[in-house]
Order: sequence, then structure tokens, then C-alpha cells
Amino acid sequence: MYLLEVLKQIVSDKKIDSLAIFVDMDGVIADYRFGEGENIRNNVPGTYLKKRPIYTTINNLKEINAEEKFEIYILSSCFFREQAEEKNEWLDKYANFIKQENRIFTYNESFESRKDAKIRVIKEKLKSNKYEYAVLIDDTHDILFKGIKEIGDKFLPFHVSTLID
Repeated sequence: MYLLEVLKQIVSDKKIDSLAIFVDMDGVIADYRFGEGENIRNNVPGTYLKKRPIYTTINNLKEINAEEKFEIYILSSCFFREQAEEKNEWLDKYANFIKQENRIFTYNESFESRKDAKIRVIKEKLKSNKYEYAVLIDDTHDILFKGIKEIGDKFLPFHVSTLID
């Protein structure tokens, strides 16, 4: 798989002991249907539980997760706590290889604050000194560019398309 080979090369070239890989949910491992934003903003029950899993990206993440130098985290935004509960339930069903303690949900009201929250979480993980570098796999270019700007060369951005072979 392409991304796995790229990550192995990065770890080898930079002599990294462990690499944190943050993965967005909506549009990356769970289908994001155009127009469902109204259900999300209105906190309609079951919205997340009905999302179609994107098995190609899930299966590739499962393969990446099997490598001992990689630690996968879900980093997903929610408007409400109930949405995080549904996302957690969805992950238990479709991506249970991602540990409960590695599921991070941020609660935000605007797109801008969601970007800020994701970058803040990644910065905190890097400051903990457990990881030297962090990867973010997302479908939103603005978030990936924000990470480059604010974190610099310790941040390795990847668009979801790199998970598709």
C-alpha cells in the first residue's frame, strides 16, 4: 500500500521511534454525504450511526496499525457530545482496532474552531514528548495547511486520497 510505504520511508529517513497518526472520520473512514450538515447541526439522533464505512481506507489503516512504530488516533470534530457517543459506537462496529483511548473528539461550533482544535490536540501530543512527528490524514486542505503553518516540519500532512490505492 502506497501510504504505508511512504510512512515506513519517513520513519527510516528521520530515524523515528514512534509516529502518531491522526485520522479524521467524516469523509475519511466514514462517508460524508453532501447536504447532511443540517442533521449534524440539529443533532438528529442516528446521523452518525447510519454513515457508510469506507472500507478501503479502514482496511489500509488496519494494515498501518499493525506496524509497531505507528500509533493511530481518531481525531474528529463534533457539535454535541451525543455525536461523539455515536461516532464511538460506529468505530466499535467498523474500526475496533483503534483503541478507545486513542479516540479524540473535539466539540466546536464553527469550521474555524474545528481546525484550531485539531491542530491544538496534535501540538499537545507532540509536546508530551511521546512522539517526535505527527501525521494528519484529513479530507480538508485548510486543516492540513494550518498544521504546516503552525507546527512546521514535525507535522506531516496527508490528504485522504493517499489511503486509496
